[in-house]
Amino acid sequence: MYPWFTQYRSNMYLYNPAFCGTKRFLDFRMFYRNQWDGFEGAPKTYAATLNMRLAEGKVGLGGFAFNDQIGPFKTVYAGGTFAFHIKMDDIELSFGVQGVYMNQTFNGSKVTLHNSVDKSIDLASSSTIKGGDGSVGLLLINDRFYLGIGANNLLGKEMTYYQEDPFYKGKYKTEPSISLGAAYNYAENQDYTFENSLMALYTSGVPIYFDYTLRLHIKQILVTGVSIRVKDAIALHLGLSLKNKVQIIYSYDVVTSPLKKYHQNSHEISFVFSSNMGRDEKQKGFNKRFLRQKFQYLL
Repeated sequence: MYPWFTQYRSNMYLYNPAFCGTKRFLDFRMFYRNQWDGFEGAPKTYAATLNMRLAEGKVGLGGFAFNDQIGPFKTVYAGGTFAFHIKMDDIELSFGVQGVYMNQTFNGSKVTLHNSVDKSIDLASSSTIKGGDGSVGLLLINDRFYLGIGANNLLGKEMTYYQEDPFYKGKYKTEPSISLGAAYNYAENQDYTFENSLMALYTSGVPIYFDYTLRLHIKQILVTGVSIRVKDAIALHLGLSLKNKVQIIYSYDVVTSPLKKYHQNSHEISFVFSSNMGRDEKQKGFNKRFLRQKFQYLL
């Protein structure tokens, strides 16, 4: 399962490959998430994405990598993405596919067994599993709204960890996850623009994530907002946008689930650099992309 990001609105490319190439000619993003701070073995995630808008806006090409650490597991994902955009007067329809390489290491020394003689896991050694997987996505988008569906971990990679005797095995399988995303931007005054976004994430065996985020952009410089994640957390956002190219946002999750007794909430920071690199006037597909365009400055 891919990690959760509170700032998913800035990071939809990881959940839905159809977002590849829907922003600027060059779009680079970095994320760091420290979840459940103070909880031993709690998740920590580092991620970076890079994608480009090419062929007069008809094609998106990109790549990403992230390192997800939780308990005894350290998982590194890296992948490449291709998206094809069908341009209409006031909307784009995008199809995306993604190939993923995964490297997961299990550290037995970080596990405490309820039954100390259980041989299914070798606590004295580490094991590494490698393999491939894939994702697909579909998206309707313009600068005022989007509606999309993405599917990750489609192949369902099976992981098997065992001692020298293969009869004793610790085994599990990655499950496909489905994301549904929708968003709408609104402003009567361009100095105060509201970003509304809704995200649902389904993976077999775990509760469905429902998250609503409202962010306010003030004079295209200050960003502030709040997220409500059902039965899990409330998050506050604060950040800056600089020269319509750079954006830095920090978010703080206040957990509302029973886990709040055991940790000190969650922290997340994102960095965005997004630019057409002087192509607004030189190439088609970059300047005035949509018939009723209003919010092209949103990153």
